[in-house]
Parts: sequence; C-alpha cells; structure tokens
Amino acid sequence: MKLISYLTIVIMLSFSVISFASDGVKQKGTLLIKFNGLNSEKGNVIIAVCNSSENYKDNLSPFIGKTVKIEKNSAVLEIDDLPFGEYAVKAFHDEDANNDLNTNFLGIPVENYGFSNNARGMFGPPSWNDAKFKFNYPNKTIEIEIK
Repeated sequence: MKLISYLTIVIMLSFSVISFASDGVKQKGTLLIKFNGLNSEKGNVIIAVCNSSENYKDNLSPFIGKTVKIEKNSAVLEIDDLPFGEYAVKAFHDEDANNDLNTNFLGIPVENYGFSNNARGMFGPPSWNDAKFKFNYPNKTIEIEIK
C-alpha cells in the first residue's frame, strides 16, 4: 500500500514539474505568427492573442494585442517569452487603418479576417475550442489565412 501511495505522489509531482523549468519558472518560448492572403499592403493587421475563452469572447481585452504593418501582402508577428499554454489568435486586415473591423448594415465584416487553426464560424466567429492551439515548444510557427 505504501508503494502505491508513493508512486501516486511521484506521478503527480512529475506532472506538475513538466510545465516548469528546472529553476521553478514556468517555461516560455517564441511564437511566430504569419498572416497570409492579404489583398493589399494598405493599412495594418490588428491582432488579438487570447489565453482563455473569456478574453477570446471579449474583443476589448486580449492577453496580447498588436498592430502589424503589411509587407508584400503578408504580415508577421513574433512574440518572445510567451508562457506555455493554450492560445487562440484572431486578426483582421484593417485596410483603412481606423483600428476597427468595418461591417455592413447587417453586422457582417467587410474587411477580411482570420483565426488560428484557420477556423471559421457559420454565423459569427469560430468557438474558442475550434481556434485554440497548444503552445508547448521553445519555438512554434503558425500560419493564418486572412480571407
């Protein structure tokens, strides 16, 4: 019985140590996000990196918010020292550089947009579960099509 208790404790501790470096600090890495399919070099790409379903749904408070210039109809964002975890990225091509996703009178976007995993929603944005991805390597690259 003592052996089973000991093994259970060792297994539980090993799982908690996996996500931490040897110095007790949570592991971090570099995430490179490439945005492809942009129609022009006008404006910017507005990006929200979310680390929970709550801030994914809330358009005003992402974990990380960035604006990136477009070159040769693509854009790249590099995030250093990003803690390992689950994330979802949403972005749009702000062609008129007004920092707003323009929509028509029905609320349908007239500027192109994209999500991590190239997820698409039927009537609105895709769910957190469709867009999220696991970031657990020192270097990871994802690509998002802006349509």
